[in-house]
Order: sequence, then structure tokens, then C-alpha cells
Amino acid sequence: MDNKYEENKNYAYLPDDLLIKILDKVPNSVEKMNRMFDIQEEPIKQAIEELDKKGLIRRPNTDEYSNSLIAVDGGVILEKMSGTDILLAVAVGVEGLTTDMKNGWKEGKNQFHQWQTVVPHDEANARLSYGVMFLMEQTVLANADHEIRIMDGTHFTPILKINSLLSAKEENAGPEYTQALKDFLKETYQKIIPDIPDIVSNAMSDDRIIAIAKYSSSRDIIDAYLSDKKINLDDKTFFTLGLNGNEYTLPMSVGQSKAEREKIWNDLHIKCNLDIPEREDLNDLLSKIIKPLKTNNWPREQSSLFFTYFKPFNDGPAYRIEVKKSLAEDRPRLEKILNSIKKQIVYPEIIEPFPQFLVDLMAKSVSTGLFAIQEAIRLSPELKIDRGKLNLLFNYRTK
Repeated sequence: MDNKYEENKNYAYLPDDLLIKILDKVPNSVEKMNRMFDIQEEPIKQAIEELDKKGLIRRPNTDEYSNSLIAVDGGVILEKMSGTDILLAVAVGVEGLTTDMKNGWKEGKNQFHQWQTVVPHDEANARLSYGVMFLMEQTVLANADHEIRIMDGTHFTPILKINSLLSAKEENAGPEYTQALKDFLKETYQKIIPDIPDIVSNAMSDDRIIAIAKYSSSRDIIDAYLSDKKINLDDKTFFTLGLNGNEYTLPMSVGQSKAEREKIWNDLHIKCNLDIPEREDLNDLLSKIIKPLKTNNWPREQSSLFFTYFKPFNDGPAYRIEVKKSLAEDRPRLEKILNSIKKQIVYPEIIEPFPQFLVDLMAKSVSTGLFAIQEAIRLSPELKIDRGKLNLLFNYRTK
């Protein structure tokens, strides 16, 4: 009877039947993963030996480290209500593990920034919220006093998002968008739109600010130095599998490979197309700030941004770490920073530097702030929306 019922059923038991289909494909996925890594074991070993012979693999010569270390990250919530959008952006800094209580946040140094607003529906609102978040991250990083300041991700991402923020006319951003950006700068910093280049420059030039990417698809080194090895991995995975614990690669200028130069660094820019009277002067300033990071005249003019891969422990991952040229060329100081990062990895429970792990949790808590904003608006005695329009105070989708 059960078999007959199964044969005649004309609908699926969801999500159970769907999950069974998914799990049926797991052995195939495992086989692909094994093929991907096992077949490359010998080429990876040979490639690492070749890089080592060229002097591109290093081991720290010092045990010196610092506890004066922070990580900064941000979070964004764009809540699309039935009648309007609520934007909430935060940027937070968190200290690393330390017993030295003198390494805290000095008076007048913001450990966090937040900004919220209500704006009409607009496709450009995502650009506004993410651009604001990255500007706040840059400010927290630049204004801190700590010896080592970790930017979560890469230097490229904030440039991309701030460019998106200032070029939002591509998505028909109008006067409301520009006014919201002006309001943010005035409320948060007492600044105006032409001050944005200073905010960007402070973070892009300070060599105490480094960037650590937990995920990276870059093949800059493989494509530039190991193209004959037929390694089908990204650099970060390659060095995770190939480096020994406490080894790092010789810092190199970004854009070692032609593909990465043409795809990213030759065309790097921030350009404003908003309708503001200062636009031309603003674009001149932004161009001057970005120019040192570009690779247009390679190799005569390398980027001032360098990168290295560091593998703190044998059983852990390698990290892509971006640093400024002045730090890349100061080996004792660079190795002190690498040792400091290693001290912050509570492996195996936490496989990234502890402050980077913790600040990620703090930034993700932005959703709690949004809930508080929504409830406070709905309960405010000053709200002048009558009962017949209450739907305007809720998300346009059922949650």
C-alpha cells in the first residue's frame, strides 16, 4: 500500500524531497574537490621550490611583535519599506587581544561611526549606503592611534564603492541623493563633499593601515611567475597548500600579471558625476590621490600598494596582506606586524586574527539597530501617519 501510494503521489514533499536530491549529489562534489587538490600536489611543490630559489619566500628574522592592534569593519542595512527606504550604516573598530590597558582608544578618537536616514525609493540608495559605510571605515582607521590597523578586505573595495557613491547619476540619482550625502558628511564630520578626497587619502597613504583579505580570487603571482605550472587555483589557495607555517612571500607591487593590471589597476579611479558646483575640482583631487596606486606605466611606475601572502601556522590558511610601499620595504617592521597578526590567531577555533573576527560580529549586529529604528518610528507620538497608511511603515515583502 505504501509503495502504491508513493507511485501515485503527484506532488513533492518539500523541502524533504529537495534536500534528498541535493544530498544525492554530494559524492560527485567530493570527487570534484579531490580531483582539484590531489592532482596539483606535485606542481604546487615544484612551484614553491622555484619561488624559494628566486628568493620570493621568506621567514621572519625577528620575534618582536606589538599588542597595539585593531581591526575595522562596517555593516549596512537597506530596508525597503512600502513607502520609503531606511538606510543604516555603521563602521566599528575593535582591539586585539592584549594585557596592556594603555593601548585603548584615546579621547576624541571615534571607535565607531553610524549614520541613518529615510529616503524615497531609489535604485541608487544601495550606492549611497555602501559608500557612506566605507567612508566611515576609512575615518575610523585613519583617526586611530594604534600601531597596526587592519582594514577588512582589500584597498580596492573601498575605492570601488566610493566611486560608485560619487557616480550614482548613472542610476539617475537626483537631488534627494546628493542632499542625503551632504547631510551625512555634515552630521558625521562637519565636512562637505569636496572633503571626501582627504578622507580617502588619509587611509590610502598611512602605512600603519594594512588590509587582510580572508577571501581572494587573485592569481597575480601564479599568472606572472608560474604560468607554465598549470596550477588551477587562486594565489591564496596555492600558498595555503604550498607554504610552511611562519613563511611569507616577498612583498610585491600589485599588478604583477598583465591580466590583473588590465582588469583592475590600470583603470583604477574615483570620479564624481553628481550635480554639484565643485565637481571639476573634486575630480582633479580624486585623480591625484588615486594615481600612486595605479599601474599605467608598468614597470617604470609601479603601484605604491604592495601585497604579501603570510601563512602563520602549518595547519592554517595563508592570508593576503596588502601594505604600503614604505612598510613593504622595511623588513624588520613588516615582520613585526606579521608576528603581531600571528599572535592574534586563536587557532583552530578562530582562524583569522581575533580583532578581525570580533569586528565582523559587531558589524553584523547592525540588523539589531535597524529593528530598533523601525519600532521607535512606529511608536513615536510625533508620527503623523494615520491607521489607513500603516502599511507604509512595514517592509514591502512578507517576512
